[in-house]
Amino acid sequence: MRSVSIFAKICRTSAIGLVAAMLAATAGPAAANDAPEVVATTTPSRVLAVVSGGFWVDESGGGESESETATEDAANESRRGYYRSVAVRSQDNTSRLFLQRIWLSDDGPTLLDTREITELSDMKAYITDMRPEDSTGIAKLPGFVTFVYLKRDPATAEPDTWELFVDEFGDTAFTPATN
Repeated sequence: MRSVSIFAKICRTSAIGLVAAMLAATAGPAAANDAPEVVATTTPSRVLAVVSGGFWVDESGGGESESETATEDAANESRRGYYRSVAVRSQDNTSRLFLQRIWLSDDGPTLLDTREITELSDMKAYITDMRPEDSTGIAKLPGFVTFVYLKRDPATAEPDTWELFVDEFGDTAFTPATN
């Protein structure tokens, strides 16, 4: 899993490298009957919240996981998947936010890539909650939105609402929510 090794490299430079590597290791496929046991025993205690949803489509097909000997039909298939945002408590108790792309492969969900939302890390804020834009589970357009509730000072009574937005091209923005 190339994406797991990239995630581990990113996180080795941080104080939460072990936690992040454990989170990436749990991204592999598991049998439906094993899911509760896997989650109960492998979810790191520093994981604050996880939100998944939206979708992406790669019309070019192929990508890193396709071999050179693949047939032309397989090369022309599009890849589809969804997004996942993961909030993690760092060693100084502030929060870090990661955005992941999950590919719905024939073998089950596969972690493609992970990137840190550095705008949040630079704030040294505390995530108190995360919510999806739409709880129906059915996205009509490509992209993803997560509302992130955060405090810059833990003594503040009410959190600020920020929006992690991914557009149909995969470009991201982390801005104060306007709703």
